[in-house]
Amino acid sequence: MNLADNSKIWIFQANRKFSSEEKETIISKLKNFMVDWNAHGAALLADFALPYDQFIVVGVDENQAAASGCSIDKLTKIIRELDADYNFEFLNRMLIAYEQHEEITIEKLPQFKKNVKEGIIRNVNVFNNGIANLAEFKTSWKLPLEQSWAKSLLN
Repeated sequence: MNLADNSKIWIFQANRKFSSEEKETIISKLKNFMVDWNAHGAALLADFALPYDQFIVVGVDENQAAASGCSIDKLTKIIRELDADYNFEFLNRMLIAYEQHEEITIEKLPQFKKNVKEGIIRNVNVFNNGIANLAEFKTSWKLPLEQSWAKSLLN
């Protein structure tokens, strides 16, 4: 994304990879959305990325104009529309993503916690979709389990 490092970001994780057709639709819808996206009439300097063809990361450079509640609602609406079309579960915060051997696995939070505590999941990189800005995204979005938010689950 071509935005300042302090840009606000939102990460939406899908429950599976996007097909090439789905990816084309997502790109088209987000590009069209970004053209008119504004906060109280002020155009938002925004960009997006689709890492691993399984996540949507949207950023807003708030140095130009800050995203408002209404503009965030508009973003959520487009995400809900995509979810309704493809059942990606973008807004399901109970799904955890981790990477092992370059494969992304999605698990429900209770199962993930159980598997980490029992040592079934180890030597993985865990995604933190709750980070707030582009700098954190670049450095801390995906971390080894031992350095991630899930480290407290380790024995």
